[in-house]
Amino acid sequence: MNRQPIAAARRALRQTLMGSDAPAERPLLARWPRLAPYAAPVGLLAALGVFLITLTVETEWGLRTPIALLFAAMTVAPLLALPRRPLLAWRLTVLALLVCTFNAPADRSWPWTPPLALGSVAVVAVVVARVDRPVLVWVVMITTVPVLTLVHPDNRVPVLLLLGALAIVGDLIRRNRLSRRALAAQTERSEREQERRAVLEERTRIARELHDVVAHHMSLIAVQAETAPYRLTDVPAPAAAEFVAIAASARDALTDMRRLLGVLRSEATGPQTAPQPDLIDLGAMVDAARRAGCR
Repeated sequence: MNRQPIAAARRALRQTLMGSDAPAERPLLARWPRLAPYAAPVGLLAALGVFLITLTVETEWGLRTPIALLFAAMTVAPLLALPRRPLLAWRLTVLALLVCTFNAPADRSWPWTPPLALGSVAVVAVVVARVDRPVLVWVVMITTVPVLTLVHPDNRVPVLLLLGALAIVGDLIRRNRLSRRALAAQTERSEREQERRAVLEERTRIARELHDVVAHHMSLIAVQAETAPYRLTDVPAPAAAEFVAIAASARDALTDMRRLLGVLRSEATGPQTAPQPDLIDLGAMVDAARRAGCR
C-alpha cells in the first residue's frame, strides 16, 4: 500500500490546522503606496462598523450583552487578522461559524448574522488564493462542516456551490500568480545571461585586438632585439647587452600579455597573476631601469 498520499494529506492537515501563514509575495498596499497611510484608519473604522452592526443584530435576537459582545468580537477578529494572517483568520472564522449560531432564532433559515456570513465568504476567498492545493482542499472540506450541520437544508446547495466556485477561482488565481512569478524569474535569468554573454564577447574582442596589435609588435621587438647583434657588425659589448635586455623585457611583456589575454578570453578560471616582486628583486629592477637609460 502506498502511504505517501496519506502522509502528504496528514502534512497538509497539520499545516491547515496549526501551520504558519505563508508571507505574501507582494503586499497589497505596495501596489498603491499613496493609500498606505489611510489603510489602518479605514480598516479600524470598518471593523468598528462591523462590530456595532453585529452587536445590534445579536441584541435584537435577544442575546445577553456580554455574550453579544463576545460574538461580535469573534465576528470582527478574522477580518482584523485577514490582511497579514489569512490562514489564522480562516481558523477564527470556522470557530465563529461553529460558536456564533446558538443564538439565532429558530424561525430563521440562516444561523449566522449577515456580517459573519459575508465576512466568512471574504476570508475563504482570500485564503484559497494564498494556500497550496492540498491545504486548499482541507480548508474547503473543513468549512463545509458548519455548512452541512447548521445551515438549513434548502440553503446548503447554494452555499456548497459558492465554496466550490471560490476554491476553483482561488486555485486559478494562485496558479496564475505562480506562473507570472516564474516567468519573471526566467526573464531575469535570461537578461543576466545576455549581460554575461555581452561582457564575455566584449572581453574576447579586447583580447583579440590586444593580440593582433600589441602582442604582434612586442614579438617583433623581441625578435629584432635578439637578432640585432648578429645582423650588425662590430657591435660593442654594452650595445649587445642592451639588445639582450630589450629582448628579455619584450619576452616578459609577452608573458604578462598572455596572462592578460587568458583572463579576458575566459571567465571560468581565476586571474593568473605572476608573483609580485619583493626586496630580493630590487637589484634586478634597478639594473633593468639603468639599462633602459634611467639614471
